[in-house]
Amino acid sequence: MRGDTNPPNRAISISFSHDLMTDWIPDALGAADVTHALADGTLSAPPQLGVGWLRVPLARRTEGIPVVHLAVRAHMHLLVERSLHHYRPHPAVFSYRSTDWDYRRAYRARRERMHALGRQADLPLVLKLDVHRFGESLPLHVLLDAPWMTDTLAKQLTELHHKTGRPLLPGHRWANRLGTAALHPIDARLTVMAPDRWMRWGDDWHVFVHDMVEAEHVRAAVKAGLEALGLRLSEEKSTIEPVANLFAGPARDVAGNPPDVWRCGIRNNDVRALRYALPRIDPEAEVSRRIPGIVRAQPTLLPRAVYYLDRAVNASAGHEAVRELLETAHLDLFAVARLLALAGRHQEVALCVPDSLLALAADCGIDALRELAARVAICTRRRDVLPEPSQRLHQWIAQGAHARHYPPSVATLL
Repeated sequence: MRGDTNPPNRAISISFSHDLMTDWIPDALGAADVTHALADGTLSAPPQLGVGWLRVPLARRTEGIPVVHLAVRAHMHLLVERSLHHYRPHPAVFSYRSTDWDYRRAYRARRERMHALGRQADLPLVLKLDVHRFGESLPLHVLLDAPWMTDTLAKQLTELHHKTGRPLLPGHRWANRLGTAALHPIDARLTVMAPDRWMRWGDDWHVFVHDMVEAEHVRAAVKAGLEALGLRLSEEKSTIEPVANLFAGPARDVAGNPPDVWRCGIRNNDVRALRYALPRIDPEAEVSRRIPGIVRAQPTLLPRAVYYLDRAVNASAGHEAVRELLETAHLDLFAVARLLALAGRHQEVALCVPDSLLALAADCGIDALRELAARVAICTRRRDVLPEPSQRLHQWIAQGAHARHYPPSVATLL
């Protein structure tokens, strides 16, 4: 195995800030201390790898997700960026390419490439290939045997696999970077079989083909390549379709005037449209009143709804929406986490958080959620439900524990 290399600290710190846009539990101090430590090169390895489990509503199902403390996430991020510093994926791979990779720019580039291939009359079909439960099923040895693996990263991945049953954590940029690199052998096969006619995002390939015979030939080759890695295709998600069908799916561009997109999303129960509209629409009473019902119907929209409410909470309709969400979140730790992050930013919300909800978070066994609960309890002087503050929070307390200092972030890509 190769030794560690060192990409610029500032670039790693910036990419970690982007990574936090998919954090399941927002950090109680906005991750300011950790991002500064990454930037100045002083981040040290955490003393232990603690893992908690959180039930998270995804697009198709609710799933148990392993969560680790912010310091662990940052340390893994640093180790992976060092390990992959000289790795360059194939140009047809649009996701998680480098330390300075940007989600929106990459997604736009993939869409443009998809449309360009879709306009070729001699490529009427698209073969869509998806790995079955990739993050959970990728064998540890595939990563450990990779040419870019370092001893330090291998040790951490082995410990993570021992505690969670998987070497990659969903939603983490470092895990997506490793997953992208691990599938390089499949990219090499497609480069030979369908040069300049395929693309990949994560563990999803789109291959533009001439006919059904070629599609089945490519599918068989990819299936064999995945089996060599201990993986298999998803029978449900791997399909052959007319190119015209594709542009109602991942290539569909949800854009436009946010109020119009919002109304369209409400009318058609279109989660994609509502995800687009919520961070962009200006607060207004009718939108705020709809938020609790929308979240009940589509729990996966909660992070975007909280981001909207961060701007709407000072109006009466927005405040009432927050109160209603707090009243219905008592058994849902994911909802508790998002709402406590909002409470950590607004004193008037913090005062509305019930003691029972703080107690639930304090006793959950997940460090990040305990820190959020402690922050809210400290800001509202509720010592009777205050979990023991972490060393990070003790430092914040020593600085005055002002609610406006290092607030949690509710900006999100979830």
